[in-house]
Amino acid sequence: MGIVKNRCVIIGGGDCSAEFIVNNITEYDYIICADSGYDYLCDTNILPDIVIGDFDSVKEIPNIKNLIQLPIEKDVTDCGAAFDEGMKKGFKNFLLLGGTGGRFEHTFANIIIMANATVNNMNFEILDEKHHFYCIHNSKTEIKKNINEQISVFAFGGIAQGVSEKGFHYELNNYILSPFNHIGISNDVVKEKGIISVDDGTLIIVKTRM
Repeated sequence: MGIVKNRCVIIGGGDCSAEFIVNNITEYDYIICADSGYDYLCDTNILPDIVIGDFDSVKEIPNIKNLIQLPIEKDVTDCGAAFDEGMKKGFKNFLLLGGTGGRFEHTFANIIIMANATVNNMNFEILDEKHHFYCIHNSKTEIKKNINEQISVFAFGGIAQGVSEKGFHYELNNYILSPFNHIGISNDVVKEKGIISVDDGTLIIVKTRM
C-alpha cells in the first residue's frame, strides 16, 4: 500500500528557501509548485506532484511530466490555480510556502485564498520564516504561550461579531471587530494558553516570531 497523502503543500514564488521547504514538509504531503516556486524545489531532492503556472517569471518552462501550463491572461493567480488543483484532488488541508514577500498584491491575494478556504470548511495556512497566518470562521482556536511570539487578530470580509481573546495581555470580550479596526494587533499570551473565538465572522490570525 502506498503512502496516503493528507495535506496539499503549495510552493509559491515568494520569499522561500530550500532549507525552509525541507523543514516544513513530510512524505505525507502532496506538493504543487506554483510557477517559479518550482525553482525552490529544484534545490532539494524533493519531486513535485504537479507544477502549474503561466511561467512568465521563469527563464525556461520545466521539462517534467505533471506540468499544467496556464495562459498568461487568466482570472486567477498561479497560487490560486494551484489551490484549485488541490481541491480537485480532494484535499481539505493546505499549507502555502513561498506565499509572502515579493509583490505585496500577491501576498494579499494569498490571504484572500486562505480566508475563502476557511469559510468553505477547509484548513489553509501560510508559513514563512517569521510569520504563521491562518483563519477561523465562526469558531475558536487555542494558542500556547510563547514569549518569543506575538499574536495579531484582524476581521476579514466584514464585521466579526462576538470576538473574544482570553489569556492574553490585552483581552477582548464579546467585541464587535470591524475590518477597519486594528485593535487586535501585537498581543501576547500571558497564561498557559490563549483562546481566540468569534461567534459570527472571519478572523485572520498572524503569529509573528520576535
